[in-house]
Amino acid sequence: MSETANEIRCMLIPLHGDRLLLPNAAVAEIIGYRDPDRIGIDESWLKGKVNWHQRELPVIDFERMIGRPDVAPGIRQRIAVCYAPDPQAKWPLYGIVAQGIPRLLRVNQDVIESATEGPHGDSAIEMRLFIGGESLMVPDFTFIQQRLAVV
Repeated sequence: MSETANEIRCMLIPLHGDRLLLPNAAVAEIIGYRDPDRIGIDESWLKGKVNWHQRELPVIDFERMIGRPDVAPGIRQRIAVCYAPDPQAKWPLYGIVAQGIPRLLRVNQDVIESATEGPHGDSAIEMRLFIGGESLMVPDFTFIQQRLAVV
C-alpha cells in the first residue's frame, strides 16, 4: 500500500480563535466573502444566505454555533462551500465563514499527536486533533445538518 493511501487531504479553515479541519472531499469551493441576505430565523450562528452558482446557500458562523462571541469580520474573510452528509437534506450545500484563506493539509496517523472526541449529538465539534502542536477542530457535519433543517 502506498504512503498516500493512508492520508486524508484536508483543508484548514482559519477562524478567529481556532482552526477547522475539513476533509477536502467535504468542500466544494472557497469563495470570496459577501454579505449574506438575512433569513427570517433569528439564530446568532446563521449569517443568512448567499447565491452560489444559481443556488441559495445558508451561511453559518461556526464560532457562534459553538457559543463564542461575535467578532468583527476580517478583510480576508472567505466562505467555504461545504457538502452536507445527506445529499437529500433540505440544504445539501452550505457555507462556513472563514476568517482567512484556507490552506491544504495532508493528514495521516503519523502526524496526529492526540485526539479528543467531543460530546456526540449535542455539539458542533466532533473531535479535536492535535497536529504540530496546534489544536484543530473537526466539525460534526450531521449536527450542522440537523441545525440547518429548521432554516
